[in-house]
Amino acid sequence: MSGTPAAPAAGVRTAAGTAFDPRAASALLAVLAGMALMVTYVETMVLPAFKQFATFFDGPPVTTIAWILSAYLLVGTVATPVFGKLGDKYGKKRMLLLVMGVYAAAVSIAGFTPNLGDLLGVSRADQIYLLIGVRALQGVGMAMFPLAFAMIPEVFPPARVGQAQGVVSAMFAAGAALGLAGGGYVAQMYGWQLTYHTVIPVAVVLFVLTYLIARESPHREARPIDLPGIALLGFALAMLMLGITEASAWGWTNVRAIAVGAVPWGVPQFLALAAAGALFFLVWEPRATAPVVSFAALRQRNVWISNVNGLFVGSAMFLIFVTVTVLTEYPFSPGFGLSEFQFGLVALPSALSMLAFGPLLGRGVSRLGPKPVMQLGFAVMGLGAFALAFVHATVLETIVLMIPVMVGNVGVLIAMSNVIVLSVSPKELGIQTGMNQTFRNLGSAVGPVVATTVIASYLTTVRVAPPPVPPISVYANTGYAVVFGLTALVSAVGFLLSLGLRNFRYSADGVRSDAAPGRAAGGAPDEATPASAAPIDP
Repeated sequence: MSGTPAAPAAGVRTAAGTAFDPRAASALLAVLAGMALMVTYVETMVLPAFKQFATFFDGPPVTTIAWILSAYLLVGTVATPVFGKLGDKYGKKRMLLLVMGVYAAAVSIAGFTPNLGDLLGVSRADQIYLLIGVRALQGVGMAMFPLAFAMIPEVFPPARVGQAQGVVSAMFAAGAALGLAGGGYVAQMYGWQLTYHTVIPVAVVLFVLTYLIARESPHREARPIDLPGIALLGFALAMLMLGITEASAWGWTNVRAIAVGAVPWGVPQFLALAAAGALFFLVWEPRATAPVVSFAALRQRNVWISNVNGLFVGSAMFLIFVTVTVLTEYPFSPGFGLSEFQFGLVALPSALSMLAFGPLLGRGVSRLGPKPVMQLGFAVMGLGAFALAFVHATVLETIVLMIPVMVGNVGVLIAMSNVIVLSVSPKELGIQTGMNQTFRNLGSAVGPVVATTVIASYLTTVRVAPPPVPPISVYANTGYAVVFGLTALVSAVGFLLSLGLRNFRYSADGVRSDAAPGRAAGGAPDEATPASAAPIDP
């Protein structure tokens, strides 16, 4: 239900070919923007609280604490393409409500896990595993993003799709700013549990508003769900994420890191299972009646370039984020030795800059197409990272140079979402935006591993006390510079790849040509699309 709808704007059609209702579209955009704000706030407020987790849960290993973040990423990476496909089949609103409901329940429980542990007789040290389990449930909420981005073309006219996606992307930055500064302050002053408690009413209200305001997708995939394909894809992604996550603690080549019963286990085994799952998936999918992923769409130039660049932009963001976090909080020079809350203040200007530039970059996509905006984003991000490699001796230098890196990042993300929307069939928007998000998630998992490994590889010695106390090994400046340089290199490769995009954009009348002659974008040759994109250049 959605109340009494406003009269659709006469003659104006959405990018999906349905009648445009300005009030309904604006209301849905406000809800989706609030959702992006909430989720990013929750996920960034966790980061400043990591030191508190070590104290609160009686000193668990760092690798166990890391699973508070890793469990979310692991489940989210698997859930994103699965719920994207389910949204194409059963309706994006229906799946969005399901995902939001699970997320709201998990967020509501998270802050009470110590109380739940006490009730169940679980020791304080073991209560961290309850929190990790709840965080895994929260990972289902990551599927909100592709579903939300796939719904935007169904309620907005072509000329406003890019701007609307820019608004939602900007809210990611606003949520990061609130999480790092506001959430960091609440965690430092009142404890990490309260940060979760503050989100409960927001999650409930957004769920109710989505139920009342959103309308169901007009495009459905009629064919049955490929359950074996979903299982194989989920298994391969889960094993890959487990291998990446444990690599920093176990090592990439150690086959005997732990023992599962009498069986030695390590990262190579996880990666081997991931490869086996991917191989079976690739063998099965072309033979499936209704494959999870359209390989024809994945082979499209725009789609595969966007997916590879999704891996790059996800890794680049976390290369910078993790490195700046370590640089800001590390107590030995060249670290600044700041607190968690002070780190939030360091990151605040770049987050606010993302908030300011997001809608502007979205307008640029509407006017110029996504290709130049993606190129601009990679160029600005790369130049900022290259400058950071040589200039990061003070807090002010780091704050200033983080701004172009993060603004470039949001430009790439906005352009990437629009490339997918403009290049595939409306019936495949859910799964294709989900797959793009999956590549970004993989990059987000790889980035921290690479950053921490590189930083820890470059050490120097300092004296903290006169002899006979021996000197200690600390992180050297070279490690920070190398990671910033790697980010610049990744950005350069992303820029070069984006040169190969076809610059589709919506025509003024909302009509678009096929992505390939005689073939609807991402669909069967005879599959009509209600809207398509006109290529600006070949």
